Amino acid sequence: MIYLTGDCHRRFERFDKENLIRLPHFIQPEDYIIVTGDFGLLWAKDKIFEYHLKWFSKLPFTILWVQGNHSNFNMIAEYPLELWSGGKARHIVRDKVILLERGQVFKIEGKSFFAFGGASSHDIQGGVLDKDSPTYDKDRKKAIRSGLPYRVRNVSWWEQELPTEEELQEGRDNLEKLGYSVDYVITHCMSGGMQDQLLDRFAYGHYGSTYKKDVLTDYFDELEGKLRYKWWFCGHYHVNLQLDDRHMVLYEDIVRLADFQ
Repeated sequence: MIYLTGDCHRRFERFDKENLIRLPHFIQPEDYIIVTGDFGLLWAKDKIFEYHLKWFSKLPFTILWVQGNHSNFNMIAEYPLELWSGGKARHIVRDKVILLERGQVFKIEGKSFFAFGGASSHDIQGGVLDKDSPTYDKDRKKAIRSGLPYRVRNVSWWEQELPTEEELQEGRDNLEKLGYSVDYVITHCMSGGMQDQLLDRFAYGHYGSTYKKDVLTDYFDELEGKLRYKWWFCGHYHVNLQLDDRHMVLYEDIVRLADFQ
């Protein structure tokens, strides 16, 4: 059976046994949980990372995930691309934690999934700083004084959060082979049009000012115009919300795919 959840940001308590047993359906060893971006496992090569590698290796089920915007893409690139269930993937923990690469179509339990991770970081109003810049210390103090969130290039922000044109085209090519028809779409952000609908529901606070359109939301607008699918699942927006009869935004909830047919 397949389950889905949203952003973890290195907080994996939802996968603890004591939390999983509260779900209406008991997750079996052969089951999958798909994380719709910002998983957080690949962030820094530290003791926390080493601990989580061992912890995930002992879980009975398999975690599948797509890139978010808060992912260490330099660490991701260190894991080789392999073919898995019909698409390109990276085994972070062999057969236990598997990254579904952008623009790929996977066949899992008889269902087809188009995966395309990534998104623009919305918490960089204070800027993206460069540690190699001679003005880094000055820039950092300025950012701190501003009180606005900031990131540091290749430390807490990576330019690969948005896809290359090659990745976009590979997605088109793979969908073309299937006549632009899949069962499910798994992404981190959503199309520009659907994002507008989401922000209309949250017409307050930081939502309307920080989530912008970009090359990826435009790409998803393109796909929305031609792709046939049953459901589109995403994370990124830190809410659990069914937008309509085909779009589900996930955060901390764990939902069963069988309930979305």
